[in-house]
Amino acid sequence: MNQKKIFITFLLSMIYGLSIAQILDDSTKLVYGTKTVRYILEDDILNNGKTFYNPDTTLNDFHLFDFNYRNGLLYQDLGNIGTAIKPLFFQPSDEIGKQLGFSTYGAYALDARKTKYYNTKSPYTNVYYVQSGGGTGRMQFTHSQNIQPRLNATLDMVRLSSSKQYGAPKTREDRLVDSWAVMFHTNYESKDGKYIILANYNHFNHAPIEQGGIKPLADTTQFIDVNNLGNYRDYLSKLTSAASRDWRNSVHIYHQYMLSNGFQVYHILDYQKRRDLYTDVTFGSDSAAKAEYYFVSPKNSLDTLSMDLRYRLLENKFGIKGIYRGFAYRLNLRQRLYNLKSDFGDDFRLKLKSETLVGGWANYFFPDSVRRAYAEAEIGSNGNFRLQAEYLSPKIKVGFSQLSVPATILDEKFVSAAYNWEKGLKNTFSNNLYASTDFHKGRFSLFPSANYSLIKNYIYYNQKAQVSQTSVPISIFKVGLGAEYRWRRLLISNQMYFIANSQEQYIRMPKLANNTKIAYEFVYAKVLHINTGVEIYYRSAYKADNYMPLTRQFFLQDQQSVWGTPVADVFADLKISKVRLFFKFAHVNQGFPANGYYVSSTYPGLRRTFFMGFNWPLFD
Repeated sequence: MNQKKIFITFLLSMIYGLSIAQILDDSTKLVYGTKTVRYILEDDILNNGKTFYNPDTTLNDFHLFDFNYRNGLLYQDLGNIGTAIKPLFFQPSDEIGKQLGFSTYGAYALDARKTKYYNTKSPYTNVYYVQSGGGTGRMQFTHSQNIQPRLNATLDMVRLSSSKQYGAPKTREDRLVDSWAVMFHTNYESKDGKYIILANYNHFNHAPIEQGGIKPLADTTQFIDVNNLGNYRDYLSKLTSAASRDWRNSVHIYHQYMLSNGFQVYHILDYQKRRDLYTDVTFGSDSAAKAEYYFVSPKNSLDTLSMDLRYRLLENKFGIKGIYRGFAYRLNLRQRLYNLKSDFGDDFRLKLKSETLVGGWANYFFPDSVRRAYAEAEIGSNGNFRLQAEYLSPKIKVGFSQLSVPATILDEKFVSAAYNWEKGLKNTFSNNLYASTDFHKGRFSLFPSANYSLIKNYIYYNQKAQVSQTSVPISIFKVGLGAEYRWRRLLISNQMYFIANSQEQYIRMPKLANNTKIAYEFVYAKVLHINTGVEIYYRSAYKADNYMPLTRQFFLQDQQSVWGTPVADVFADLKISKVRLFFKFAHVNQGFPANGYYVSSTYPGLRRTFFMGFNWPLFD
């Protein structure tokens, strides 16, 4: 049974269930529901701010089912759901430990540190399903129940697939991305509340087909004009037999014990096992074209280009925390062990390495209990460090961070049949200032913000997809202005970002990004809540990075501009009882003002596509 038949079956079952539920609601009293299902987050426990949350059942923005859409399309991907992705604007890293360097698919994995640890009075099941006319499917399934009053077990599962937009797909559902994310997690709290443990096992298997961008039917032009895109299916892809795989297994455990009032010890364990693969089985079949694509000599006689990396990490963090004279504090020691192996043997191997980091955190609540300030520091070997301070009140947020972040393992050394390098790279150093506030008057609200970053030793990938580092300082100033107007059931909101970048030759970002939303909410027949409207996304034209699937890195290019045109989506979110549905028409304005647009060099954005989905929570 294919995904469309599954969706139709679920939809018919849901309609039937709703009709029965409406009858029962008239004569019975609901015992279990969203108020009886609660969850906690690890960060709250770590910061001694334990908070209970209930599952989200709101209608606003329910149709934003994809990671990039939920973040306002402020990430650059390859034009389709599940493809390689990176932030649209510069974001300083908050991790100063040595990292592997493959991060373009991590957004689609379940985040162990953001796990929702449930406490349920009855078995809780949540089904979220999305299907598109273009072959995209997403199913998220959660089942949670308490084994004992203080012991819970939960299974989370996400299945994601998307289909090719171009590249001569044989069928409408010719796979582009095939992905599974599965997490089993549990939590326990002792009767006296002194001991808490949160643990999860996380599996991620993400397998995209690498197309290399869209290819003209004739070689007379290097790029396809946006007005000639039309039906993407008429065009070929630059790569025809290339594929990647991001495979991860990890274990994460957090537990703490209260020795006395206001004083606790805690331990965090992380174990991660990764395997990253890439294969192009036609590497030697068209030497001229592949030489141009991979920036190598056409003399290469290998038929297959492959890469197989195996990475392991074991990390232990031991700490103490508590409260002293109004200050909440935390001190910790972090020990990391990691190694790397590959199919190139000793030529591309990292023997067991270790690093030690020490850190501290302090938080102070002012007497009015609505304002607070905190400071955090972490220091490691080789000059790695992170300093951060922040002040928060109901009206203003101001912060500063200073970072010295090491180059990743794969930035420093990479070996393949296409090309290789081994470089000594300095730490990337950055100073970052940020501030935001809000103003409200009547129906109007304003949300201004500002970010400034001064970066030294910035690491980037040049026009030949090779790693480089600049000693020229880079200044980036980002100003944001959000605005809302509410009148009865009408909402008009706009979020704009303006970027001033001193070194566009090293880091590429649009100078202007704007998101507009117009929505109207009403109730039909007293039971059906409807929120419908349009969202318009605009990015000023800029020469966005291209993507090299062999190294999984975005790199500079100077040939083609992307975006420069508005993209409109229309939507309708519906809710009856506890069940939510949505209908969405993405890129509804295709053909005006252009037949298409690019989001990355040679990678066109999502064509006009219809999506529909639903969410059905069950509480017994």
